[in-house]
Amino acid sequence: MLNAETLYLPVSELAKRIQSKALSSTDLTQAYLERSQKIGPALNAYARLTPELALEQADAADKEIKRGHYRGPLHGIPYAAKDLLAVKGIPTTWGAKPFENQVFDYDATVIENLRRAGAVLLGKAAMIELAGGMNYRFASASLQGAAKNPWNTKCWTCGSSSGSGAIVAAGLAGFAIGTETWGSIICPSAYCGVSGLRPTFGRVSRYGAMALAYSMDKIGPMARSVEDCAHIFAVIAGHDIKDQSTLALDKAAFTYSPSAELSAGALRVGWLVNAWKKLDAHAENPVQAAERAVRKIFPGTHNATLPEGPFEDAGTIIMGIEGAAAFRDLIRSGKAGRRRLCARAADSRRVAAENGGPV
Repeated sequence: MLNAETLYLPVSELAKRIQSKALSSTDLTQAYLERSQKIGPALNAYARLTPELALEQADAADKEIKRGHYRGPLHGIPYAAKDLLAVKGIPTTWGAKPFENQVFDYDATVIENLRRAGAVLLGKAAMIELAGGMNYRFASASLQGAAKNPWNTKCWTCGSSSGSGAIVAAGLAGFAIGTETWGSIICPSAYCGVSGLRPTFGRVSRYGAMALAYSMDKIGPMARSVEDCAHIFAVIAGHDIKDQSTLALDKAAFTYSPSAELSAGALRVGWLVNAWKKLDAHAENPVQAAERAVRKIFPGTHNATLPEGPFEDAGTIIMGIEGAAAFRDLIRSGKAGRRRLCARAADSRRVAAENGGPV
């Protein structure tokens, strides 16, 4: 049995051990599955585990690597996919009761890309209902219940990628895939103390992913280091003929190697000075300490400002209109009535208050 220290290693280090055959994908997968079965339910981290598929993919990875066919840094690495990404033959619930038995007969492009890279699918990560659509934005608004933050189980993990954040932070997988319309990668990454990458719109195909807001949805990695996110992004980014919103070939693809950092130009750092009108008292000191640290490490840090505009109002309108279009059938079915929404909101506030976590 592998120890927890190994399971918390970044993908970059796990990859070295797998490539050198010091560690097998099967052993790593089995260890993550056992840890996920033991700890995952207490955190409401997974929508479901896929042990048979995971062990089958891990065994295939080991056999390929033994034959000298090493596909790259994700080969044999176990991961979790947010439960709005289609996986052929496995329920994809979108975190919502009306879709708990929904099964697709194809894979999302992101899943296909990860499979080609040799990654091992451990299971589907729990999520907020409909990724926060239809106003289901509360901690308990999930088929699995409120995701618990591994660092403090009285608190939420934040965002619709709630299970993905818990899985990475608790060492239940090598990495996870999350999605973001408005903060659902960066928020759980920040709350759980992991690295998350929200890609530029159009860099990652959304084919096979639940739509919330067509002009805002994005898919990205959540992992234990920035380097890990770079390796994962290199696999999932790229043009896709099945998704017309993806960028052109020369603009969508991403390549990464650690050696490239050595020849990179000087890092330009900007500190936003108008992102918030006023910080909460408990947040002001940590933010000021972070600014001092950044300016000490990067003396050339410049103040930067966001352009003025009613962005929250605009974003709310876009999400409302596009979400209504995306969930047209659900709305017309009568399963998303106002009384249900209000009951859900009231229940989630009660749970959050009882647990001492944010609403």
